[in-house]
Amino acid sequence: MIRTLYRRSSAVVAICGVALPTFIALVPGCGDDGFSMFDDGSGDGGNGSSGGFQSGDPDGSRGNDGGPQPGDTCGGSPCANHTGSKDFVEPGAPASSPSLFGGAKVEPNGTNAAQEPNVVYPSHETMFPINVAHIRHEWLAGGTNDLFRLTFKGPKTTVTVYTTQREWEPTNEQWDWIAESNRGNAVVLTVTALSQSSPQTAWQAKSVTYHFSAAEVEGGIYYWSTGSKGIMKALVSDRQPQKFYTDPAAPDADTCVACHTLSRDGKRLAVGYGGEKLREVSVPERATLVPSGNMAARDSAWTTFSPDGKKLLVAAKGVLTLIDSDTGAPIGANNGVVPIPNGKVATHPDWSALGDRVVFTLGTKGGNKEVEGGEIAILPYQNGTWGSPTTLVAAVGAGDNNFFPVFSPDSKWIAFVNATGKSKDALTSTLKLVPSAGGTPIALTRLNQRVNNADGVVKVGNSMPTWAPSTKPGVFWVAFSSVRAYASLRPADAKLDQIWIAAIDPSKPDPSYAAFWAPFQSMPEGNHRAFWTHVEGEKQCGCVEICGDGIDNNCNGVADEPGCSVCAAVEVCGNGKDDNCDCVVDNCTAEICNDGIDNDGDGLIDGDDPACAPR
Repeated sequence: MIRTLYRRSSAVVAICGVALPTFIALVPGCGDDGFSMFDDGSGDGGNGSSGGFQSGDPDGSRGNDGGPQPGDTCGGSPCANHTGSKDFVEPGAPASSPSLFGGAKVEPNGTNAAQEPNVVYPSHETMFPINVAHIRHEWLAGGTNDLFRLTFKGPKTTVTVYTTQREWEPTNEQWDWIAESNRGNAVVLTVTALSQSSPQTAWQAKSVTYHFSAAEVEGGIYYWSTGSKGIMKALVSDRQPQKFYTDPAAPDADTCVACHTLSRDGKRLAVGYGGEKLREVSVPERATLVPSGNMAARDSAWTTFSPDGKKLLVAAKGVLTLIDSDTGAPIGANNGVVPIPNGKVATHPDWSALGDRVVFTLGTKGGNKEVEGGEIAILPYQNGTWGSPTTLVAAVGAGDNNFFPVFSPDSKWIAFVNATGKSKDALTSTLKLVPSAGGTPIALTRLNQRVNNADGVVKVGNSMPTWAPSTKPGVFWVAFSSVRAYASLRPADAKLDQIWIAAIDPSKPDPSYAAFWAPFQSMPEGNHRAFWTHVEGEKQCGCVEICGDGIDNNCNGVADEPGCSVCAAVEVCGNGKDDNCDCVVDNCTAEICNDGIDNDGDGLIDGDDPACAPR
């Protein structure tokens, strides 16, 4: 059952001090930059309908209902390692389903469009984190078809599911067979359909390909929700979020906060509190750090922490100001104000993990809730001194606008938004990628325009990108807001955005994969500004920082920090060192003579093993 998206009422609600009718209450301040509307009046703070609960998965053990519990659940190895074929006959489907399809003549896709099923969601070429199991699958039946066969074929397994429904969500066991056992690989889904009253002919949908990550995607996602008027927190694997700030049990629980940023190590949160006034708190304690004592609250729209979390760059009314994140005191000349070109406004700052640059929006007008004529600019920072900004992406022609830039985890790429006209409520918004060293912006076509498995879908307001933290190079992940449709459950709505997630491989001509709906959300709410950062207890954080890769390997927020390690390609056996930085000393597969250890695991020790190598 789909909950009502809007409830018409003559009552008014006060949001951040502004009275608005509940049936179309635009959230004021910077919180509404992502097309958000107030929810259906339930005010449940995110505990309403999310992705749909799978009756065959009552414990929800692949996700968490009680708050984030980080970590790679199987220690970095597959939670299952099945091979071969497996059939599942869903409740309601006849036990004879396999024989019905086995006796039917299967017409290939393209034979008769009116009779053929059609996959709606997920879209072709979506990549999923291996730790997200509760993914809804949906298709159109075609003709009078009422029995469906879903065939998932991967390099290690072939899984067949029989159902009478036009939607399906995998149980843990099914996910183990389909995804876990094919970690790091692609699986092809083919939907075949027939009518039980005339099962002689079966019709086939166009096959779609899904990809699964090799490792779990960690980090906590902190996002703004209209239902809670505050910051929600979830792992990508969660079924439901929890409200993080303001503290639901605190006296200020109903105070509106928005436009949040977290430090790269996930230990500090900055928000616009109660009307775009800066407040910084510790994570997870929620203790107020800034303002302190009798200090007056500072205006704040958008913020970014330095990689070590010690400084905070605050954008407000088109001005950038650097402050101490412990005391709130301005840092540097001119009371901390950063020099920018005359006649320009600066907003949307993001500090690189290397600490040497800030990327920001340099616009001609606006500053807080919206900006016009935006260019993507780079501002150098070295030893407490700001350099002169340089334009990375220029605004070309009347109405061109570029905004919300963010550095990739390795600082080599910048994701940003391009739109026509003002940034606020811009349905023309699309995400692009540009090398941080300069170059031609790259369109993310699959991410932007593939919706419900259809290409060329435009004006769905893709905005506010943030990257998942990563400890290794390769495929990265981006969360963003969009007003696009989600399967048949939620139509596109120009004023109610939700969070979507897509994989990014910068080595590809189109670096993006198709996006999937973040399954921890409540559908009736507007959710955006999905800031992704480290959380306590992540399993993929390295024991050392690796020099030269631009990535924060040890999850302390700083990339390539002083004291980082130069790693060898392979481990040198027997020297008592962790040469390849895998956090294990002498982690060798070559047999070493005279150390009394079966190094290569073949059951033969030292001189008994012909492969032994003298030290």
